[in-house]
Amino acid sequence: MQGLLGLDKYIRKIFSLFVVVMLVLFVMALRGGYWSPLNWAMLVVAALCCVLVFQVFVYVFNFSYGLAAMFNGALLGLWFANMPAILLGGAMFIYGLRLFLFTWFRLRSDAYALRVATVGEANAQLPFGVKIALWVQCSFLYCFHLFPIYIAGQVAVLTPAILAGVVVILTGTLIEGVADAQKQKAKTLVSDKFVTDGLFSRWRHPNYVGEMLVQVGLIIVGLGSIPGGWVNYAAVTIAPLYILLLMISECGRSDKYMELRYGDSSEFRSYVSRSGCYFPKV
Repeated sequence: MQGLLGLDKYIRKIFSLFVVVMLVLFVMALRGGYWSPLNWAMLVVAALCCVLVFQVFVYVFNFSYGLAAMFNGALLGLWFANMPAILLGGAMFIYGLRLFLFTWFRLRSDAYALRVATVGEANAQLPFGVKIALWVQCSFLYCFHLFPIYIAGQVAVLTPAILAGVVVILTGTLIEGVADAQKQKAKTLVSDKFVTDGLFSRWRHPNYVGEMLVQVGLIIVGLGSIPGGWVNYAAVTIAPLYILLLMISECGRSDKYMELRYGDSSEFRSYVSRSGCYFPKV
């Protein structure tokens, strides 16, 4: 467990490695003639959504991510117009819309005002070249993110893997949505206290685990839809796998932060003993 939680120390380097792999896959697809007009459309959609990085750099991780999931989900559903693409594209549209709306209202919350100010200061100091790099990297990440749906739409067969993926994606979206709402409500009432109500009563990171489930759902869809070959496997897993690892690292980072901030509190020690990290403790 400690090895997994220690990912937070290496996640930026891991992201760079994953981006290199995505670029290699992109070049291979171009040279092999496999990068289709729809793939270009997905990349353009992702790139347009990611221009928000030039307004405030962190927007590329929340607003842009949600918008890319929405618009590329809708694009794939409308383009293929078959049941797998409609179900999966619709599920990701719901996922992206929820994330976008949650982020929108959170930024306008009084409980988040200090964080907004801190982010604004960091944004002013971030070099423009770094923003360009983030724009390119996240554009490819969000393009490849829905490649499992692209493949499922091409196959056009409603398999058990696709149905399972839809259920897992929607379950993850529901858990993440409920957890985010409960945490936001608790922070609005008492901003400097860890959350112990609702899903958090026995589960320290239900919001992150909900996000993990969404990525697992996409991986199930991708692996269940392709005929084989390491390039195909890489194409449908690379982006969801990275986001899955990112969420694992966020669990570790959050645990370390809470330990540093509340570690001397007997109430916190009691909470840690009765709550689980990845799964609720019963």
